[in-house]
Formats: sequence, structure tokens, C-alpha cells
Amino acid sequence: MSLKKVFIAFALFFAMLGFSGATFATEAKVNVSDSLKEVDAKIQIALEAVPAGNAEQLTTLIADASEKAKELDANYKFDFERTKVQKILRKARDAARKSDFPGAAQELKAAREGFANLKSFI
Repeated sequence: MSLKKVFIAFALFFAMLGFSGATFATEAKVNVSDSLKEVDAKIQIALEAVPAGNAEQLTTLIADASEKAKELDANYKFDFERTKVQKILRKARDAARKSDFPGAAQELKAAREGFANLKSFI
């Protein structure tokens, strides 16, 4: 391999590094306050489904809220607090699976408050 080919290979390599996914990742971030509103809406829908007494439907609604909450990302402290609130959602889902609807409603209310408090960590 000649020196010219090696130089071209290195130049192409470093040029491709400039076009990596990390360069464009900041543009793909989701607006955190909008996502918090969506999570709150999903939790509200789950709370409204509690009186129906359908454990499978409630579990699915809570799982949807939890999936949406995973998209939230702002900083280290925010992620730490979000993980705490997601544990509350997990408790609500477990209570719904056991058909403990008052317990699930209580955990959902606590999770809703927790997500509302996350705005202070943005």
C-alpha cells in the first residue's frame, strides 16, 4: 500500500467520524415538558379506567404510561428522579395485576404527583 492510499484511508476515516450518529443526536431529543404532559395524560386515562375493574386493560394503560416515561431524558438528576417515579408506576401495575384497584389508584396518584414534580429538575 502506498503512502498516498494510507493517507486517503485515514482522511476518509476521520471524515466519516464527523458524520456519526452522535453528531445528529441532539436534534432528535424530545421536548421534555411536552412528554411530561403526555405521560400525565396517560396516567389520567389509567385513573379513569380504575372504576371499570378490568385488570388487563388497566395493566396495559399503565404499561403505556411507563413506556412513554422511558422517553424522558434531561440530565442525570432528572433521570434519577424519573427512575424513582417509574418504580411507583411498576407498583401500580403490579397492584392492577392482582386486581387491587384501590391500591393501583393510590399508586397512580402518587406517580402523577411524582411526574409533576419532575418539572423542577429540567
